[in-house]
Amino acid sequence: MAELSTLAGWQALELENFNESWQHYERGRSAAIESGSMSFEVHAVAEQAFVLLDIGKTTDAVGLLCAARARARRSSSFVLQSWLAAAHGEALAADGEKEASLRAFDKAASLLPGEPANEEEPYVALDSTHLALWRGHALACFAETDAVEVLSGVFGRLDPSFARAGKSLRVDFATALFAAGEPDEACAQLSHANRLAKEIGSARQLRRVSKLYAAID
Repeated sequence: MAELSTLAGWQALELENFNESWQHYERGRSAAIESGSMSFEVHAVAEQAFVLLDIGKTTDAVGLLCAARARARRSSSFVLQSWLAAAHGEALAADGEKEASLRAFDKAASLLPGEPANEEEPYVALDSTHLALWRGHALACFAETDAVEVLSGVFGRLDPSFARAGKSLRVDFATALFAAGEPDEACAQLSHANRLAKEIGSARQLRRVSKLYAAID
């Protein structure tokens, strides 16, 4: 029930149905608490933080993820702790905390194990490629010069079945290119991202595309 609720929460978030998404995550947290699974609970909490990020409550999201990481240290596998650290890094980037964000990504990299995730824990898609994607997103947020290099290295490694991650990568890459003074290439990437977002019906990514188009214009 916790897994199904978090999946439904993410789908609703992609459609920017924020209240519905929040309620799905609340149900996920309740199910995890009832089952006595700390790992499923902290995962639901962490995903719920992304609702806060999308409605602009970045400081609240940082606090929620910080607390989730603290609880996970006592109960969760390294791969889940790594995923939580990366999520925390993204929240810190959204909140403008550059150094803390990059430290969180360093910690995520140090925790990332080589073995598969524990089947008794929530499913998280995390490996070195996904971690590079998340770090590149943060670097692009801060207009760091190495964001283009980090993100361009993800293109050939990202499994094409991760459609949402692929379109997010295009938007982040366009953001990095624009900051690097390459608006024409940025627009080309945005055009591709816009088409992908429309194909899968992601209101969330379409908003990001529109916002960046406005900045370029």
